[in-house]
This record gives sequence, C-alpha cells and structure tokens, in this order.
Amino acid sequence: MADKTNALRLLDKKKIEYILHDYQDTDAISGTEIAEVLKEDPEKVFKTLVTVGKSGEHYVFMVPVEKELDLKKGGKISG
Repeated sequence: MADKTNALRLLDKKKIEYILHDYQDTDAISGTEIAEVLKEDPEKVFKTLVTVGKSGEHYVFMVPVEKELDLKKGGKISG
C-alpha cells in the first residue's frame, strides 16, 4: 500500500473506520471509470471540488462523479 495521505492519518487519529480502495493498477482516470473499476454506482461515488469565492474564502463541494458543479448554485448555497 502507498503512503497514507493526511486525510487518512486524520481518520486514524479520530479512530474513524474506512475502506481504502486501490485502482492504481488500472487505466482508470475519470471518476466514472474509477466507479466502474470499483463496481460502484457512479451516483454513489463523489468527487471533491474546492473553489475560492470573491471573498477569498474556500468552499468545498462533493459532487457525483458523473455530474458537474453548477457554480451559480454553489454560489447561492455558500452565500
């Protein structure tokens, strides 16, 4: 297994259980391809997108891999 990311270290520190999926030995690049490799429903596999608002604040959105972030909706939600 590869070195742990900071996110995994944080989960370990907080004793939060998780399952690590490895798809490095595949040609999967997109979220949809990764969902297929993992035999998961693409509507249940999410990508994490970080944006920066006009204020300079960062906003994090989780979106199903087959969808795109609607920036107008994101802006409305984040104020």
